[in-house]
Amino acid sequence: MNFEREGEHKMLVDTARDIVESYGESYFREKRLADEEPEEFIEDLADAGFFGIPIPVEYGGEGMGILDMVYAIEAIGEAGGWDALAQFTLNTVFGGVVLTSFGTDEQKEEYLPKIANGNLNWALGVTEPTAGSNMLKTDTFAERDGDEFVINGEKVFNSGLDQADGYTLLARTKPIEECDRRTDGLTVFLADPNADGIEYESVDLDIYWPAGENTFTVHIDDLRVHESNVIGDVHGGFEPIFEVLNPERISTAAEHLGRGKWVLDKAVERAKEREVWGEPIGAHQAIQHPLAQSYAELESASTMVKRAAWAYDNDKDNVGELSNVGHLLAGNAAFEAADNAVETFGGSSAVTDYGIAAVWSLARHQQIAPVTDQMKRNFIANNVLGLPRSYGV
Repeated sequence: MNFEREGEHKMLVDTARDIVESYGESYFREKRLADEEPEEFIEDLADAGFFGIPIPVEYGGEGMGILDMVYAIEAIGEAGGWDALAQFTLNTVFGGVVLTSFGTDEQKEEYLPKIANGNLNWALGVTEPTAGSNMLKTDTFAERDGDEFVINGEKVFNSGLDQADGYTLLARTKPIEECDRRTDGLTVFLADPNADGIEYESVDLDIYWPAGENTFTVHIDDLRVHESNVIGDVHGGFEPIFEVLNPERISTAAEHLGRGKWVLDKAVERAKEREVWGEPIGAHQAIQHPLAQSYAELESASTMVKRAAWAYDNDKDNVGELSNVGHLLAGNAAFEAADNAVETFGGSSAVTDYGIAAVWSLARHQQIAPVTDQMKRNFIANNVLGLPRSYGV
C-alpha cells in the first residue's frame, strides 16, 4: 500500500484540517470547559461527508474505506478537533459499518442514509457488569414471543445513549449450555434506546471524558423488539459483533493518533517558547529526547494502524492481528506523548485552558477501552504466536 497522502487521502486530510481551523482553538476550548458537544463542528463534518466515508454510495455514503476514515480521524484530532472523534466509532462504526455488513435491505435503506448525513446517532450495548471482556457470557437474554423478542438484562458503560436514535444490542437467544460452540446462541438486535423497557442512568466519571458525551448503565426490562430488527441471523449474532471489533479498534486507534499528535505539537511549542535561565527548555535533552521518542512512536503506530485499515478494506486474514497491534501501539504512543507533555508543561499541564490534562486522562482511559491492553496482548500471544491460552475455559 502507498502511505503517501495523495489523491483522495490528501483531500480528506486537507478538508478535515480546514474545517477544524475554521473554528479556531478557542471554540473547542469553550465547548470543552462548558462540557458541551461541539454541535456546529460536528454538523460541518457531517455536511462534508465524513461520517459516511465507509458507507456505500447507494445509501448516501462516500463509498470509501476504513483506511480513508483513519486518515480523516487522525487529521481532525491532530488539528484540534479531538473532542468530537467518538462520533466516528459510535455512529459510523457501531451503526454504519454493522448495518452495511449485516443489515437487511430494509434496514440499510432506512438507517444508512441518515447515519451518513449525520442525522442519526448510535450506541452499542455489549459490556455487562459480570461478563466484562468475556462477551460470550452475556446474561442479557432475548426470548421469542411470536414475531417479537422479549429482552431482559443490564448493560454498562454505554456511551452516547442519551443522544442515540439507534442501539446495536447484543443478547443471548439460546442458553450457552445448549450450544455446540460458545459463540453460538447470540443475536444482535437493532433497538430503539427510547423504547418502553429501556431505562438508563448516567455513570459519574472521575476522569475527563469527551465534552457532551455521557456514559450509562442500562436496565432492560421486557423490551420488545420485532424480528425484523434482528441484525444478521438469530443465534448467529457473534459474527456481527466480532466483525465490528476490528473497525472499532482501528477507529479508536486513529483517535489515539490524532490526540497524541495534537498534544505532542503543544509540548513542542511549549518547549520552544518557555525559557528558564535564559534559554528555551527545549534546548535540554531531558525535554528533547522524550518528545523525539514520542514522535517516533506515534509515526510507527500510525503506519501500523493504516496497515490494519488497509487489511480490513481488502478482506485480509490478518486484520485481527494488525488491529490489535495497531491499537496497542497507538494507545501507548498517545499516552506517552500526553505524559511527556505533562512533564514539559510542568504544573501548567493542570490548567484547564491548555487541555493537556484532558488528553492525558482520555489517552490513559482508552488504553482499557474498548479493550484492555492485556486482552490485546492475549490475542497476539494466542492467535499470532500460537502460545497456549491462559484464560477462559
